[in-house]
Amino acid sequence: MSKVIEILEEKLVPVAAWIGRNKHINGIRRAFVLMMPLLMIGSIFLMISAFPLPAYQKFMLETFGANWKNIIDIPVSATFSLVAVYVAFLVAQQLANQFQLDSVAVGLLSLASFLILTPLSEIEGMGSVLSFNWLGSKGMFIAMVIGIVTANIFRFFVNKKILIKMPDGVPPEVIKSFEALIPGTVILALALLLRIAMMNTEYGTIHDFVYKVLAMPLRALGTSFFGSLLTVFSISILWSVGINSGSMVNGFVRPFWLENQVENINALKEGLPLPHVITEQFFDMIWMGGAGATLSLLLAIGLFAKSKHIKSVGAISAVPGIFNINEPILFGMPIILNPIMLIPFNIIPIVFVTTQYLAMTIGLVSRPLGVAFPWPTPAIISGFLTVGDMSGAIIQIVNLILGALIYLPFLRILDKASKYEEDAVEAFEKEAK
Repeated sequence: MSKVIEILEEKLVPVAAWIGRNKHINGIRRAFVLMMPLLMIGSIFLMISAFPLPAYQKFMLETFGANWKNIIDIPVSATFSLVAVYVAFLVAQQLANQFQLDSVAVGLLSLASFLILTPLSEIEGMGSVLSFNWLGSKGMFIAMVIGIVTANIFRFFVNKKILIKMPDGVPPEVIKSFEALIPGTVILALALLLRIAMMNTEYGTIHDFVYKVLAMPLRALGTSFFGSLLTVFSISILWSVGINSGSMVNGFVRPFWLENQVENINALKEGLPLPHVITEQFFDMIWMGGAGATLSLLLAIGLFAKSKHIKSVGAISAVPGIFNINEPILFGMPIILNPIMLIPFNIIPIVFVTTQYLAMTIGLVSRPLGVAFPWPTPAIISGFLTVGDMSGAIIQIVNLILGALIYLPFLRILDKASKYEEDAVEAFEKEAK
């Protein structure tokens, strides 16, 4: 096992370091992190509108009238139904920050390019308007691509100094606006030419092409059962050598999770069956206590540990662990680079994904509503919020106990060794006296 860890350190650490330095990946990840508070606010209004309790729905109807849901759903639409618009701006803006460019100008150019490329819909009495179908999660992938391309084109012009130069004494804001004229004109012209070119293809728009050729296959893989197993294994195996991998791995698949999340929200609003099992909240239910679901380990320690060291580590780690912060247990036990504890640490998330996915697929547990909540939300509460009923809390309790049983035999090995050392030290000290 120690040889395996050495190989992992040798192979994975350089890859993780490269990912951590990659500005494009960081730009996408930061964009989604910035957008999360907005989605959480939208989720609050969604819960107010769609909380699945008949007595609550009856009370709201009788108190606020038949139109109350339509009013509460306005903030939901303003957040979830326009995510591609926010992504188009934020990805370019975050990349521009890393390239030390005018981030607002680059973000606005990316947003304008996205809107130029967005298909139009004919609405009676209004003529041609932007299709809202592509302003939400369905257009998110192309929004990311446009953001990346826009930032890199703007960067090319700046690096080559193909800019309008203003004389000394001109205010900095004016200088920035004129410097953006040449790259901005080229970027928007290219967007228009691309739109005209795509109109002469079988797809009609770049949105439809990217969605069908790239986004749908990647989404199908990333949100499949196999993709879910690969996701949790990637996070666990990187943590095994001390790499904080959650945000790194999630940055790749979060756009596809978000699309599933939005489609579940739309189905919920329309009273239809929820179409997807895999959303980001599905994984929030898995990471009870943090990576490796170490809340299960804390449960096992509290019930069965005899070593003073391990019991003290468990006591110190308990409160942070409840809120999904597990560095104290990871490094205090330790789990990181520990050949014994890394076995259950990597196995348990795979087991949890399997039990939870099967339970949701066959209907024993409700599917995620699409409600977003902060990652420190404690287990059982997070399960209830994710699915809107007690089945989410129950599957977390079942998994929590199952994880404790898997951790237990490995914990006993360390606990026995630690207790033996403590007893030996204690006996030595008694003899010395």
